[in-house]
Amino acid sequence: MKAVILAGGKGSRLRPLTCNKPKPMVPLLGRPCMAYTLDLLRRTGIQDIGVTLQYMPDSIRNYFGDGHEHGVRMRYFEETSPLGTAGSVKNAAAFLDETFVVISGDALTDFHLLDAIRYHKEKGSLATIVLTRVETPLEYGVAITEPDGRIVRFLEKPSWGEVFSDTVNTGIYIFEREILDFIPDSQEFDFSKDLFPHLMNNGHDLYGYVADGYWSDIGNLAQYRQTQFDMLEGRVHVDIHGQRVAPRVWIGQGVRMADDVVLEEPCYIGRETVIGEGVTIGPYTVIGEGNILQSGASLKRTVIWNHNYVGEGVELRGATLCSQTCLETHAACFEGAVIGDACSIGAKAVVKPQVKLWPKKRVQEGVTAHTSLIWGEKLERHLFGMLGVQGICNVDMTPDFAGKLASAYGAALPFGARIAISCDEDPFSCLIKRAFAAGLHSAGLHTVDGGSGTTPMLRYAVRMREVQGGVHVRRIGDPGDDRLLIEFVDAMGLNLDKGLERKIENAFYQEDFRRANSRHIGHEEHYKYIREEYVADLLRQVDREAIQRESFRIVVQFDSLSHNDVVLQMLRELGCTVQVLESALSAQGELQALVAGGHSHIGVRLGSNGERMALVTEKGTMIEDDLLLALQVLVHFSSGRNQVAVPVTAPTIVELLAEQFGGAVVRTKANPRSLMEPMQAEPFPMLFDALYTLVRVMSAMAKSGLALSELLDGIPHFHILRCEVPCPWEEKGKVMRLLIEETKGETVELLDGIKVFTEGGWTLILPDSDGPMFQVYAQGVTKQKAEELADAFAVKIRDYQV
Repeated sequence: MKAVILAGGKGSRLRPLTCNKPKPMVPLLGRPCMAYTLDLLRRTGIQDIGVTLQYMPDSIRNYFGDGHEHGVRMRYFEETSPLGTAGSVKNAAAFLDETFVVISGDALTDFHLLDAIRYHKEKGSLATIVLTRVETPLEYGVAITEPDGRIVRFLEKPSWGEVFSDTVNTGIYIFEREILDFIPDSQEFDFSKDLFPHLMNNGHDLYGYVADGYWSDIGNLAQYRQTQFDMLEGRVHVDIHGQRVAPRVWIGQGVRMADDVVLEEPCYIGRETVIGEGVTIGPYTVIGEGNILQSGASLKRTVIWNHNYVGEGVELRGATLCSQTCLETHAACFEGAVIGDACSIGAKAVVKPQVKLWPKKRVQEGVTAHTSLIWGEKLERHLFGMLGVQGICNVDMTPDFAGKLASAYGAALPFGARIAISCDEDPFSCLIKRAFAAGLHSAGLHTVDGGSGTTPMLRYAVRMREVQGGVHVRRIGDPGDDRLLIEFVDAMGLNLDKGLERKIENAFYQEDFRRANSRHIGHEEHYKYIREEYVADLLRQVDREAIQRESFRIVVQFDSLSHNDVVLQMLRELGCTVQVLESALSAQGELQALVAGGHSHIGVRLGSNGERMALVTEKGTMIEDDLLLALQVLVHFSSGRNQVAVPVTAPTIVELLAEQFGGAVVRTKANPRSLMEPMQAEPFPMLFDALYTLVRVMSAMAKSGLALSELLDGIPHFHILRCEVPCPWEEKGKVMRLLIEETKGETVELLDGIKVFTEGGWTLILPDSDGPMFQVYAQGVTKQKAEELADAFAVKIRDYQV
């Protein structure tokens, strides 16, 4: 049997480690990552190995040669242009004349491949994917298999709502020679994105083998360090070169150490390293070959490569150093700091946590490096949540952060693009907006400043001004909450798609920014009349005179005063008599009591951002959440529309309403973009624009002559319950997999999360995108039935975490 090692990756998320070497050559305990892959293949009995190359190919060729010194025979296949994972294997077709294994050269594993190969042969499979289970599957291809191993669903880099399992693709495949017939020649073609979907869509069975053992794809700097710590702990079965002088201490040939050196296990010291008097080598320290550590230096949880000079009294805590770097007397580098090749850190200089230095950078004597030089990385969590990027004011959300995020956004857009930008009336929001605008200008983008407003107004401004995108900055949470949100929309006013979000994240983490020439920086223009134009266009959507004839009496409650002038202006133009009830002065239920007892037609509670609202009927009935959604659907269809998009969480009565009016319902994922995409022909997104909903409801009342409570009578009764179930991030994938296994044979929908249909109702289990929890929705024929359904799955979620 033969194997192909995919070794063309740049490893951009590992920069600056991969500035001067490809990802397969990044060292793990003194040896290139790919060397461990060769060891695994040799132990499996595979000696004929092809290697696909693209990025810095000579680095790999020069180290491994023909493979003789590693006990294998190697041939190389270089790509002149990117061919994708499958295309690169097709490039080696002349080498492949039998069943073969494909494996990554930049991941570490100790899987027993012979078991996977036997499984492949037993199934008579054309293609077998080696799978494993991970805690957080977002960055991998998630697979769902039948009991016989057939893969029935495969999702590449899913969102949390699409994480139906914690079983992921390891990038190790076993193929029959015929698989090459499905891969085009000299064309970019990927296994996960192209080949596997094609095979499944055309009736070919894909099998998944769930392997036991260790696997790490070394996808980011934190994982790179942790992988080596796992090796020191013995969590992965690999050959560690060097003499084992203690249960978890390895020392290479030619190492010279002073007698009083303190060695704390686990640790690794590469050959020809010299360690002076009084040096402390703390636990989880990895030292490559040919390093010099002067007296009094102290290293803990630190990885250093080859031929570095660590001066007297230097302190290294959780840092990573590449090769040929000089740290002078009493310099210090702290947690998460990464120093590229050939850098120089002056005496008593300090490199603060998470700072990254690109190769050949100099930090002068006594200087503290607070920010990265050229490139940086921070991969502990994703930037984007459900609505955008959020954090705590002046902790996560600082002007520096906003400028950097804007530069990353600018790098994903064409030079000279125009971006609409706005914020709420909070002073800190305005500060962050200005910092964000400065970052865009620096990247050569222009801004159209709409001043203060709401997200619906920004969406409107983006469409009206025909700009390439928009950004809105606002406070979120309850009063007193110190969180800030930066929202992004595209040229259609829709929340960004996941592909663009990932592109921005990658640019942000790598600090891969575009800087405009000083004569070509972006400029700012002001959109002075956005509020007036927004209101005027809202009113053009309804029969203004019909509403004016009704002389509606309305009680309005504002969650904040950020856009009350816009609301009052609009209602005055509609001939309404308005009473304002300020949220800060009102007690719970006061709005309902005031409307019911004051001969008013409608009560309205408006959210601070103009997206969320609740209505109160003249009888004091509160209309919010799912009941409000049903009312919006009713009003939408009654105005002559024939299609509406609702989230997968919506009650099933929306289909009954659609049938009543001869319309259609499109069920989508429960996120803003998915809901707005099918409704782009509508002038305003009703589910995300409270004022548009208000004028449509008033128009429906005026047109029908019905009171709001009478409109509500046209909606069938339903019972929906929702609850939150806490769950650590690392347990979510496992819980989803077990729920999928639990519900096999039942009627299940996997549009967004897991929706299980039962007699008398349904339950939706949806992993939360922004917090360590699940959202559980249940609809039943009675309130008690809904509670039973929700409670049953809440118990399962808790039990599966054990």
